[in-house]
Amino acid sequence: MAPEPLRRQPGRVAWLAILRTSTLVLALLVTAESVAVDNEQAGAQVSTSTSAQTMPGSTVYSADGAGNSHANISLTLELEATSEPVPIAQMINGWEESAQRGEFAYADGRLQLVADYNKVQLMAERRWFYSLRFSPDTVDVYLDAEFGQESAGTQDLSLIAESFEAKGIGVGYEFSGQRWSVTPSFTLYKLLHYQFGEFTGRSFEGDGTNLSAGLSYYFDEYRFPSFGTLPEYQDPQGNASTQWFGYALHLAGEWAVSESWHLKARVRDAWNHFDMFNSAHRQICAEVGEVADPVCASNGAAAGGDDNPKPFTTQIQPSLRLSAQHLPQGWQADLAWYREYVNLTVGRQFQWRGLALTPLVSTQRQLGLAVAHRFGHLTYLVDHWNPDQARDARIAAGFSYSF
Repeated sequence: MAPEPLRRQPGRVAWLAILRTSTLVLALLVTAESVAVDNEQAGAQVSTSTSAQTMPGSTVYSADGAGNSHANISLTLELEATSEPVPIAQMINGWEESAQRGEFAYADGRLQLVADYNKVQLMAERRWFYSLRFSPDTVDVYLDAEFGQESAGTQDLSLIAESFEAKGIGVGYEFSGQRWSVTPSFTLYKLLHYQFGEFTGRSFEGDGTNLSAGLSYYFDEYRFPSFGTLPEYQDPQGNASTQWFGYALHLAGEWAVSESWHLKARVRDAWNHFDMFNSAHRQICAEVGEVADPVCASNGAAAGGDDNPKPFTTQIQPSLRLSAQHLPQGWQADLAWYREYVNLTVGRQFQWRGLALTPLVSTQRQLGLAVAHRFGHLTYLVDHWNPDQARDARIAAGFSYSF
C-alpha cells in the first residue's frame, strides 16, 4: 500500500497514455517518412528544417521570425519525471516493500494544443504536477508501518507534498529581432484535483509505536497515509469550496549567437498563484506511545487538531530549461532544473532517410533517442529499458501543421 498522496497525480491513466502516445508518434513518423523517402525535394526540406527543432524535448522558437506570417497548429505532449525511492510506476500505483531511502520525487506532464498566427499564440492545456520532498527516515517509518520492516533509533520525519491536476487556457506573444526571440505566455488554470500538505514528526525507540507528529494538509479528497498511528479523518463542520483556480506566467527565448551556435531558455511557472478558497483541511498534532521530545503540543491528549475547511492559497517553484546547439556538428546539450532535480542531457544529431535522429545520454543515467520529422517530433529518454522500472523519464511528442 503506497502513500495515498502518490496515487492520484499524475495518475495511472495519464502515465499509460503518455507511453502509448509516444509509441504512436514514433510509428507515425516512420510511416510518414517511408511514404516520402523517394521525394528528394521533401528530403531536402527536412534537412534544413529539422536541424533547428530537435533539441531533446524542447519547444521550437524561431529566432529570426521566419514562418510567423502563416498559421500553425500543434499538439504536444511533455513529461519530466523522477523518483528516488521507487520506480515511477510504483509512485503512481503503490509502493512496494523494496523501496529505497530517498528524498524527493517530481513529475510535470502537459498535453497542449497551440494555435499561433502572426506571433500570437492561443493554447489549451491539460496538466499533471507532482512534487514530493521527504527525509530518508520517513521512508523507513512508512515501510515499518506498512510492511513491518522495523527501524531502530530516533528518526526525524518530514514530508512536503504538492500535487494537482488541472486544465487551462492561455495566450502568448512572440517578441523577436533579427537573431533573437522572447515569448511570454500566460495560462489560467481550473484545478480538477489537488493535494498540498506538510508533515513533521519524530519516531522514538522503545516497545511498540512511539511517535510525535504534526500535520497541515489541504486537499479535495483525503488521501494522506496514516503511518499506522494517525487518527481517522473526521467529518468537517462547514462546506469546502468545489471550484479552485490558478494562473502562471511562463517565459521562453532563443538567441542565434552565430551561424553555428543557437541557445534557448525556458522558465515555467515564473510567476504563479493558486487559490483553493475555503479548502478542505486537516491540521493535527498526535502523540503515540512514549514521547520524550514532542514536535508539537497536543495539550496532553493523544491527538488534537482541526478537520474543518480553511482558506488556502499557494505557489509552486518555477522550473528552468537551458539548451545549446552547435549546428555544423549537430551537438546538443540540455539542462533541466527543478529544486533538487538537475539533469544534463547531451546528444548528437544524424540524418537518416529524411529523419533527424539524436541519440541521448544524461547525468541521471538515462539513454534515449530524439526523432524529428517535418510532421512532428518524439523524444524518449529513460534510465531503464522496462518502463515499469524507470525512475527517471523524459518523454516529449508532438505534431505540427502549417497553412
